[in-house]
Amino acid sequence: MNKKIKVLHIISSLGQGGAERQLVELVKNNESHAICQLISGGFYEKELKKNKIIIFDLKLKKSIFDVFGLYRLYKIIKYYKPDIINTWMYNSCLLEVVLRKITFNKIPLIWGLRCSNMETSYYSKTLKLVINRCKYFSKTPNIIINNSEVGMNFHQSIGFNNNNNIVIFNGIDTKKFSLNNKFRNEFRNKFNIAKDTKVLLCVGRVDPMKDHDTLLEAFKKIKKNFSSSVLILAGLGTENINKTNGLISLGACQDIEYVYSACDIIISSSAFGEGFSNALAEGMSSSLIPIATDLGDAKHIIGNTGIIINPKNVPELYNAIKELLELDEQSFSTNKILAKNRINNHFNQLKMLDSYDEVYNKLLEE
Repeated sequence: MNKKIKVLHIISSLGQGGAERQLVELVKNNESHAICQLISGGFYEKELKKNKIIIFDLKLKKSIFDVFGLYRLYKIIKYYKPDIINTWMYNSCLLEVVLRKITFNKIPLIWGLRCSNMETSYYSKTLKLVINRCKYFSKTPNIIINNSEVGMNFHQSIGFNNNNNIVIFNGIDTKKFSLNNKFRNEFRNKFNIAKDTKVLLCVGRVDPMKDHDTLLEAFKKIKKNFSSSVLILAGLGTENINKTNGLISLGACQDIEYVYSACDIIISSSAFGEGFSNALAEGMSSSLIPIATDLGDAKHIIGNTGIIINPKNVPELYNAIKELLELDEQSFSTNKILAKNRINNHFNQLKMLDSYDEVYNKLLEE
């Protein structure tokens, strides 16, 4: 990337999540980029500080509509003097644009939108308000970067009005997320999983969006016919899910690449809101066969390497898992290779970095 362009990224937090992971990958080798997080104490802080990335904290506690938070952001921007401001997700987009209107800031602005059809009824009324306000101000940013075609189309359909909308797909570190037999054996030995057992994996925090309920119902049916199968859940809050036969709930995982290597099938059971699922692509990069609900750009990510199903459909998810478990060993191995190659060829990290670099350079030229 262009090492001379100073970019200030503003994001709600550095907790575990797909957007946060992509931001880390974007900035970790570029000390001319800095991050301002609205809420401090995030999961990725240690990794970023190790890479000498500057992190500013707004230390918001209750609401983004905080006068003192706005003032602190103003001081940070004035101190850092970025060439470009890149906000990530709704809260950061709205906070920066409100400050911009007050201070008449003219620094080039990029909005990063990471989801698709969010069902706001599951969340606080504030989220709906924030999305509506973002929609109102959507002409303000110089460019809006979406991480999925479906996400871009969704935001346009609900009234986000900006003539400069583009898509930059998430980029996966295919070296880090690659099948490692040492990790596989160590993990399986730790949890007493036999070498020939087929292991299913779902990576995602406990949230209505991720729909663990449908997955668990389908897995209960799977256990009746494939008694040796194992389901692993990884993500914040999964440690509190009631344990059932064959279920391993890990909670938040710092070294998720170890978990990917131990598994065989990656499942994205989301009910709504997905744009580009990092977990799905990371799993595929680690040679896991994918099953995903038809949300966001899942079809484009998977191609012909796995199975797409409808959201909130237990029978469809059951049948998809059953179909893969019934494959002969040769076909199963071939599908794992196809999944890995799909990510290597289409969604690698270098493509993502080059795309952002192109946007930043073009924005300053204009």
